[in-house]
Amino acid sequence: MEGAPVTAATGALGPVVAKLGALLGSQYKLRRRTRKDVKFIKSKLKSVHSILWAIWGKETLDAQSKELKKEALDLTDDMHDAIDDFILTMEPSRRNKHMKIQIKMQASPFQDFRTRVDDVSARCRGKWKWEKNKCAQPISSLFSRRNANSSASSKPPPPRAPFVRKDASKLVGLDTWRNDLIRYLVGDEETTTVQPQLKMAFIVGMAGVGKTTLASLVYEEIGNKFQSRAFVSLTPTPNMKEVLTSTLRQVGVEPLAGAEARTEEDIIHTISNFLEDKRYLVIIDDIWHRGEWEIISKSFPQNTLGSRIVTTSRIDPIPGDDLDNNKFYINMNPRWDFFNGRWLYRPDRFLYATDEEDVAARMKPDMVGEGFDCDHPIVRMCGGVPLALLCMFSAMAMVRQQQEQLGVHVKVRDVQDMIEKQVKQSGIQNTPGYEPLVQSLQLGYDDLPHHMLKTCLLYCSVYPENYPIHMNDLVMRWVAEGFTYSEDVAKDYLKELDNRGFMLRTHDVAYRMNPMIRNFLRGKSREDNFITCSSDITLAYACRIHRLCVDNDLVDDGAVEVVDTLLELDWSQIRSLVVFEGAKRYVPFEKLERVRVLDLQYHQHPLLESRWDPLLDVGFKALGNQHSKDICGLLSVRHLFGLQGTKISEIPPEIARLQHLETLQVRSTWITELPCEIGDLQQLKTLDLSYNDRLRELPREIGNLQNLENLNLQYTKLTELPRQTWKLKHLKTLEAGYTRITRLPSEIGDLHHLETLDLRHNWGLTQLPREMWKLQNLKRLLLSGTGVVKIPREIGGLKKLEILKLDDTIGALPWEASQLLKLEGVPECVRQASKKSDLVSELAGEILSIRLLRWVGDRGGLIVGRKDMGIPWWIKDHFNDLGSLDIRICKLEEQRDLKILREMPNLDKLTLRFEVVPREPIAISSEGFPRLGDLVVDCRVPRVITFQEGAMPRLYGLVFKFQFYGGPPNKHPMGIKHLRRLKWVEFRCNEEWYGEAAESSPCMSAMIDVVRKEAQEHPNEIYFRVPGRELETFPAKESLAREVSSSVTDTEMKSEEKKSAQEVCSSSSAGTIEIKEEEEEEEILELEAAASSVSGFLP
Repeated sequence: MEGAPVTAATGALGPVVAKLGALLGSQYKLRRRTRKDVKFIKSKLKSVHSILWAIWGKETLDAQSKELKKEALDLTDDMHDAIDDFILTMEPSRRNKHMKIQIKMQASPFQDFRTRVDDVSARCRGKWKWEKNKCAQPISSLFSRRNANSSASSKPPPPRAPFVRKDASKLVGLDTWRNDLIRYLVGDEETTTVQPQLKMAFIVGMAGVGKTTLASLVYEEIGNKFQSRAFVSLTPTPNMKEVLTSTLRQVGVEPLAGAEARTEEDIIHTISNFLEDKRYLVIIDDIWHRGEWEIISKSFPQNTLGSRIVTTSRIDPIPGDDLDNNKFYINMNPRWDFFNGRWLYRPDRFLYATDEEDVAARMKPDMVGEGFDCDHPIVRMCGGVPLALLCMFSAMAMVRQQQEQLGVHVKVRDVQDMIEKQVKQSGIQNTPGYEPLVQSLQLGYDDLPHHMLKTCLLYCSVYPENYPIHMNDLVMRWVAEGFTYSEDVAKDYLKELDNRGFMLRTHDVAYRMNPMIRNFLRGKSREDNFITCSSDITLAYACRIHRLCVDNDLVDDGAVEVVDTLLELDWSQIRSLVVFEGAKRYVPFEKLERVRVLDLQYHQHPLLESRWDPLLDVGFKALGNQHSKDICGLLSVRHLFGLQGTKISEIPPEIARLQHLETLQVRSTWITELPCEIGDLQQLKTLDLSYNDRLRELPREIGNLQNLENLNLQYTKLTELPRQTWKLKHLKTLEAGYTRITRLPSEIGDLHHLETLDLRHNWGLTQLPREMWKLQNLKRLLLSGTGVVKIPREIGGLKKLEILKLDDTIGALPWEASQLLKLEGVPECVRQASKKSDLVSELAGEILSIRLLRWVGDRGGLIVGRKDMGIPWWIKDHFNDLGSLDIRICKLEEQRDLKILREMPNLDKLTLRFEVVPREPIAISSEGFPRLGDLVVDCRVPRVITFQEGAMPRLYGLVFKFQFYGGPPNKHPMGIKHLRRLKWVEFRCNEEWYGEAAESSPCMSAMIDVVRKEAQEHPNEIYFRVPGRELETFPAKESLAREVSSSVTDTEMKSEEKKSAQEVCSSSSAGTIEIKEEEEEEEILELEAAASSVSGFLP
């Protein structure tokens, strides 16, 4: 029931209390005795729910609290089942079809629960009073997590391991980051001038990656170059007055007598006044919350004396999202190497280096020891986190010391095996040597803002080590488990966990969890009996299992004890079952009497399912049609995930027995149709039929699923959707991409609740019905890979549209799209212009289209369809910040029109369409066009433009589009040799006049020969294309390229920037003909020139 989520703290107690409240409502008519019992139980469980919620916030639970929680959660599960069973026995009312009535003469089914509930409630209240007296705090204060941990906040933060700082210098990876950061903050040693503006650097990363160590190394090396300096460390719950007072002392201000009574504002004012005329360096270490940064940053004036501020944080980002030339960003999180299947710890620019770059491999010999295996599983388990590696070395040292005391000599490899076994079986919480890492992870875990977020994070520990976690699959499982009742809220939770470094994004829609974080969370799950993994079960396991994960840690190794335990397990009490391996061997489906969530995880990477080959299927081959029938006997199941396998060729009619089913996921099977009984699943909300590449049609009964909200038909062979589909009035998500659908009926407009429509890669779909543009609740529309070439003006009716995915072939959107306030990618200047009524009236006669932002740094574009005499005034006043401009003009005047264009600071692509041939070629001088990389000249005659020395310094692509020209040949050069970064020259012609061969006209042939000769003489490698001919490549002239590179860098770059530019220039001969890749190369060069380091800007 919405509003009452399941949590690791309270189990299903929240939903149970909500269901009891619903039984007392108008929807149910109970007998007097039953109603009395429900009221009594509800009142008692409400207090138990509140008490458990607060008790779980404690750092550790004593034995009494653990036993009390266990009994309360067991009681909750029994109550949950009793309520559901009772509702099934009720009869519908004859007078009101929406009301259910308790059967006459039926005794109260909850009478036996009164005693259990009363006993648990009394003991919870007694424990509560004892805790309250012990802490001497009011009850209300214990509900606040911050107040509950206030005692902890007064304690000093956990001491950092002494060897962390000592051995950090041995981590070679820190050298690169340190040098980059120092170069950004103070420049090279040879630099004599100091950049006066205030600069900031942000170091971000998960626990244990060395943020504080890096900041300390930089602070110690450059601190003496500043007049005042301070290194300020924060805690999750800092006393800001003490922090500010410490800053005050460190910068050199002696606190006055009675300073303790001063307010935060007074101290901030004092620090700011003192630093106003000084060059200062401040390190703010371990920022946990944005509010703390907002307070402490007020102390530091933005003077122009070369001051510097460096922050470290686990949360990305703390200070803000915008990075400019005066802000530097370092992301120290390990990166996943898809090629080698391991975590790497290195700066971004070295991510794809071919040599061995693991931290352990780069340790000094005296730290690693002879015989140390750098590729050992325990090393891989460290996930590239330096603190984890150092803790591993500490644990190894302890084991070797113990063995030496016993007179036993043990090999290093054997010690690694022992540590690996202990970490896997007992967790890092119970492995000596890992205390610093555990304390660091515990701090981040405790700082999570609420129990729901902690619960969602704990659930992620069910996934195997380094398992790719698909975003949508994880969100669906969180909702199925009841941790949240909204997919949008679940996505916000996932974003927050990613922001805090617990989940690391490795793909647009996929995440991975660092192995050490997973191990830590698995230990927490064991403590709370939240999730039980088969590899952790022993024959003496006494707790009732609520959620069971049959993992592949020990089953694949044939561990006899684990198998025997699974066979002896009481499967009837399991409410949620996740199986990664051994579905046929170890899961007795007939015994799962109370299971609500059944998740048969597919073993293959979700992102590779598009390449699925039935002959190479490594998923659940063991699942067949008989297993499908067995699963149809699980009458309590609400959510069924992962019914898949090549031996499943049909969905049995018995599926209709699952009357409580809300989620049905049937993927990658050999089914060709669905049974008509599918229409009997009236509670079904999500139906996922993706990757069934033999499924060609849906039954008409699909229209009976009136509660269906999500329908996924991707990668099927459907050619059309049955008309009954449009009867699904509550449908919110329709995913029909990668099918063979060629048309959408007009009835799609009847899906008034539709929020997501995915039609990607349906090549035969060329037209969209007009009724589709009336879907007022549509938020996401995905049309990339379709045959749709134009978006109509009616798109302005989709007022809630947020995401629109299109192919580049759809050049632009109509102006009406700019008025969609929530649409992502609309250029900011266009959005602001659309809000000005006077300007909108002025543009009423124009034919305008907009181009959305497509990548980081893109500014979007504008297409002016109506021809103008020159560049309109409103381009300069309102659209000067655009990234691309496509415009039709009659003339281009030097003093007015050309001036407007060359002063556009972010113009990257310019298309000039001349309606009238200029009398004289337009000369482009060395002024302006600072970022222009792509120029298209569309005119009847190509030679309407010439380039002078230094023109368009970043232009790499030049395209001439021409029509019929029968004038005399012109052999004067255009001056493309002056375009010093040019890489691509192309001619395009009107095929009506020339056919495929542009050189069939003598005058055009002469002009192309002139340009070809200039391209051959150009110092750069030039790709030259003419219609009707193969692509020509003119190799670079190395000596000239070096000369041009030198002239460019001498005037535009400093000493370090010279080196970066020369490296890129010298490697240009190995470039590619793809214009977009060249665009990325130029973007990197620009970032290097701005900050002297690529790694600081690309996380």
